[in-house]
Amino acid sequence: MKTPLSVGHLVVTLLSLTPAVSALAWPRWLPEIDALVVRADDASAEEGSNDEDQQSTTKKSPMQPITTSLNTGGMAETGTATDSATSNSTRTSAPKKTQFNPQDPAGGVAMITPSVMDGLQLYKIEDKIKWVWNYTNLQGKPAAIDVYIKCSKVAQPWTLTQNMSFAEPATFVWDTDAFKKKSVATPLLTEQYTLVIADSDGGISAAPEAGFLAPFSGIRFGLYEKKAYHDNGDGYQCASCSGAMSGLDTRAVGVAMAMSAVTVLSFTWFVAGVGAFV
Repeated sequence: MKTPLSVGHLVVTLLSLTPAVSALAWPRWLPEIDALVVRADDASAEEGSNDEDQQSTTKKSPMQPITTSLNTGGMAETGTATDSATSNSTRTSAPKKTQFNPQDPAGGVAMITPSVMDGLQLYKIEDKIKWVWNYTNLQGKPAAIDVYIKCSKVAQPWTLTQNMSFAEPATFVWDTDAFKKKSVATPLLTEQYTLVIADSDGGISAAPEAGFLAPFSGIRFGLYEKKAYHDNGDGYQCASCSGAMSGLDTRAVGVAMAMSAVTVLSFTWFVAGVGAFV
């Protein structure tokens, strides 16, 4: 009869089987389990540290760019003002001038009052002068009209009016008395003058262009200033007044009459001969 195993024998048997069980539990061809566990711990630690570094970097270095505001005046910056100004801004350009056929004549002026056939007009300074005219060959109407007078004795012309409304026919009345009182620095002279009518855009010195008004200067007139009254009793003599000619003028008239008589007699003698006087 076999005796039962004692506790000691059982313990010895189990301990002898431990290496075999361990060998069967983890294959030899795999790396050591301790090395794998340690590497796994290191990787997790490194991943944890990388996460913390990324979090700290994210907190310290934001992705948005850093901008510096140069507005030191204390006014708030808004995008609405810029958008509004950009959307509401309107670019304006100067209107293009109409071009007509270069072979067409330039616009001109035809005087109505006075007419060119009336000859040289003489006006007294203090009177009102009326000019009436019409336009010819005008394709582009002027926006306004300027009126000047110029004299050969004075370098600069006198401006009578500027930006006068365009009308056909045009009428302008010049009050010489009011003009004389205002033009103290450059007074009117007793001289001949030229009337100048021009487009306000081009002025008095504009070059003629086809279809547009060219400066007109086809009317000449004279201005004279009234002289003070003189009594003939004080010895004053007027050379241009009748019945008041000087002795020199009387002799000149006598010589002219004598020469006329000699001329008549000579011509008669030549035609009829000496027998006509016998």
